[in-house]
Amino acid sequence: MKYLALDQALKTSGWAIFYNTELEKIGTIETSPIYSIHIRLGTIWKHLDMLFEQEKFEYIFLEDTQKQTNLETYKKLCYVQAVILLWCFHHGVGYTILSPSHWRKILKDKFGVSFGRKREEQKRAAVNWVKEKYVSFQNISEDEADAVCIGIAGIAELDKNRSAW
Repeated sequence: MKYLALDQALKTSGWAIFYNTELEKIGTIETSPIYSIHIRLGTIWKHLDMLFEQEKFEYIFLEDTQKQTNLETYKKLCYVQAVILLWCFHHGVGYTILSPSHWRKILKDKFGVSFGRKREEQKRAAVNWVKEKYVSFQNISEDEADAVCIGIAGIAELDKNRSAW
């Protein structure tokens, strides 16, 4: 099965493509703050269309929105998530939403990854772990590394739920 994992945001969304459990590609979706929100959301939709056409993924893992101190930021993150969910509905693609604490716990339990408490520590830990695990992906951004981590955790979660026991 082919998966798309997303660390979505309005400015830069990291993505990772997996075939079964193998990481194949990484990248980012960028939108410019000079454009209005509907254009930026449309750009995300169009990038999903392009990735879908190129990669033929069958399932998406995405990160749940976290409460933000800035209400405007939280609303924008919710808009991005809504666009992805609508895109999935429109294309008949399944999805799983993982909270940040949940996907980090899966990686800690399964791989011993320690992310730390502060955002900067968590981002650095994700980048370092992905670089260690995937030697061919050394030039990786924080957003891409988080997408890889979300994908690995999501696949592990799906595999756990498929168990006959």
